[in-house]
Amino acid sequence: GINAEYGDSTIISFDQAKMEYYIEWDDQDPTGRHIPIKHLAVNRPPAEDEIGIGTMVLFHQGRYGAAADIGRLAGVRWHQGKITKITTDGSGQKLYSGCHTKGEEDGKWVTYKDYCYTFHDYKLDELRCAPNIFDILQNNTTAQENTANVATHCDVYLSYCPSDSSTDVKNGLATAHSDSATYATMTDPLQIIKDLESKGYKVLSNIRNPHNRELDLNKIVSCIKNCKLFVSCISDDYANNENCRMEIQYAKKTARKNLIPVIVGSGGYDWQATVVGMLIAGERYIDFRKKENYDEKLDDLKIQVENLMVDATGNPTAGPTIVKPVDKKQDIFISYCWSNSYLSKQNNEVQVLSGNAFNDPRRIKALLEKKYKVWLDIEQLTSGQVTGMFEQITSGLLNSKCVCAFVSSEYARSENCKMEFQFATKSLRKPFIPICVGNDMGWESSVIGALVMGGGQETVNLLNLQSEAELSDKIEEIMSRVSEHVGDVETSGADENADSECEETAPPAYSDVVRRAPQVGDHVISHHFKHAYFTATILSFNPDDMTYYIEWDDGDPSGRTQKYNMVALNDEPDDDDLGVGERVFFPQGEYGGSEGNNTGGMRYHEGVITGVTITDGKKYYNGEHTRGEADGKWVTWRGYEKCFSGMTTRELRVAPNAMDALYTG
Repeated sequence: GINAEYGDSTIISFDQAKMEYYIEWDDQDPTGRHIPIKHLAVNRPPAEDEIGIGTMVLFHQGRYGAAADIGRLAGVRWHQGKITKITTDGSGQKLYSGCHTKGEEDGKWVTYKDYCYTFHDYKLDELRCAPNIFDILQNNTTAQENTANVATHCDVYLSYCPSDSSTDVKNGLATAHSDSATYATMTDPLQIIKDLESKGYKVLSNIRNPHNRELDLNKIVSCIKNCKLFVSCISDDYANNENCRMEIQYAKKTARKNLIPVIVGSGGYDWQATVVGMLIAGERYIDFRKKENYDEKLDDLKIQVENLMVDATGNPTAGPTIVKPVDKKQDIFISYCWSNSYLSKQNNEVQVLSGNAFNDPRRIKALLEKKYKVWLDIEQLTSGQVTGMFEQITSGLLNSKCVCAFVSSEYARSENCKMEFQFATKSLRKPFIPICVGNDMGWESSVIGALVMGGGQETVNLLNLQSEAELSDKIEEIMSRVSEHVGDVETSGADENADSECEETAPPAYSDVVRRAPQVGDHVISHHFKHAYFTATILSFNPDDMTYYIEWDDGDPSGRTQKYNMVALNDEPDDDDLGVGERVFFPQGEYGGSEGNNTGGMRYHEGVITGVTITDGKKYYNGEHTRGEADGKWVTWRGYEKCFSGMTTRELRVAPNAMDALYTG
C-alpha cells in the first residue's frame, strides 16, 4: 500500500528481476499497484510455526472510507507490525500481541479512528505473513538449474549467519556482534564446513554473486533443493536474520529436507521464542558454542550426517553408515513434555519450567534405568524430518512393554504428547502408568484426562515433591507399578541376557492393533476447499507426504487429495477421544447439488470443544468453529452459527494422529 498501509488486492503479475508484484486493489483504487514482495502477504492465516517473537506480520486495525473522486470503495486497514508477546488462553489457543513497525516519522498516517500503537491478543487467523522469497523463486527456477547445473548439487547445505563467523567479519561480509576475544572462543561455521569437506562431503553455503558479493538467492534456492542434507547453525543473530530465517523455513517446510540444527554464536537462547525455535522445537541439536568441546561435537555431527544423508529421491545414500546403537526392546517408554523437565530448562531447551527438580521426568528416567531398560526421546531420536521422528516414536512404543506418561496441563496441550498417549493407549493398547507432574491438575478436563479415567489407572502424584526422601518413596511406587507389567527384573539394562529375552517378545501383531486411521475403502469425512468438509471414500494413502486420495460421495471431481489430519473416519468416536480443547469435525447445514458436478449433502466443519456437560450420565459437547471469514471460509450459508452446542459422540468425528496414519503394521 501507500504510507505504510495495506489493503486487500489480487495479484496480476510478478516481476522477478525487481522482486515486485503488480496488483489490482479490491476497492478499485487505481494507485500504488506495484508492490515489493516484502509488502505483500497471501490472504490466509499463517501456520503456528510461522510466527514467533520478533516476526513481522500484517494486522488489521480500523477501517477507511470510500473516495468517489478515484472510484475507491471502503475497506479494512491493515498495518505492518512486530510480535512482542505470545500467550495462551484457557483452551490452549495462542494469542499474539505486538506493535506497529512504522510511525509518523516514516510517513504513516496515525490519526485515523481506532489507531493504537500496540495490538493485543490477536488470534492466528487475524494475522498475515509476507511470503518466503525462496518459495517464490522456487517456482521460477529454470530447467537448467534443476537438471544440468551440477554446481548447485551438494551433499550438505550449511546455513549460517555471517556475523557468527569471525572469517566473514574479518573479510567485511558482516558486522561484528562481539569483540575479538569473544570471537576467539566461538566456533566458526566455516571451520565446520572445512572439517566436513575433509571427510569427502561436498558442502555449499551462502552463495554470493562474484560481482557485488551479495547473496545469490536464486542459486541458494537451487542448492537447498538439490542438497542431500540441510545443517543450520543457529544463534540469536541467525534467528534475527531474514535470509537465514527464510532458508530454514524453505528447507524444512517446502523442500522437506532432513535437518540437523547446531548451536553457534556467543549469545543465549532467545532464538527459541522465534520462528526458528518453533521450526526445530523437539529436535535434538548439537551445541558447538564452547570451542573446547569442538572435537566431541564434530564427531556427533558426523554421525548425524551419515545417518540422515539421503539422495534426491529421498533414499539413503550408498556407502558406510555410522549407526547409533539403539536397544530395540525396552521395558518402559517415557512420554513427557519438555516444559515439565528441570534438566530441559537447565539446558535452555525450554523457556519456562512447570515443575521442579524432584518431579523431572528425565531425572526419574535415570533412576528407573538402574533396574529397567528405558526409552527416552533425546537419547533415541535421530531424524530431522517430522515423519521420521514420528516413525521412530512409533517404533519405540511398539517395542516397549509399558508407558510411563508424565501427565500435566502442558502435556495435555502438546499435540505430540497427545499423539503418543492416544497411539499407545488406544491403538496399541499398551499398559500405562499416569504420573502427575507440573504445577496443577488442569489436564483432567482434556482428552488426556478422559483416557486416564477410562483406563482405570490410579495416578502417581508427584506435584508437591520437595525432598530427595519424598522422591525416593515415589520411585519405589513407580517401580512397583512397572513390575506389574514388566516383571521384577534384575537391572535389565546391564543384563547380558536381557536382549535375547526381550527379542522373544514381539510387538503387537497387525491384527491386534486397533486401526484408528482411515484405510483404503473406508468411509470418511474429508476436507474439500476453504475449510468445508464432506463425506467421501478412501482410494489410497501416500505415506511420503501423508495424504489421502479420495472419491467424494456426491461425485464432485475436485479436491480429491487431502492431508491426513483433514480426514476422519465416519465412525462415532469414543468418549475418551473427546475433551476440552480437542479438534473435531461437526455437522452444520446442508448444501444443494449442482448439475454435472455433485448431488448435494451434509456440511461438516472443523471446530474445537470448549465445554463438556453431563446430563443423566450422558456427555454433551459445546464448541466453536476454528475457521472464519478471515480464513476464506464461507459463513453465509443457511444454518451457519459460530458455535455448536449439545452435540454427542454420534455427531462428532475425529481425525487420526500422525502415528496412526503412518503405522502400517
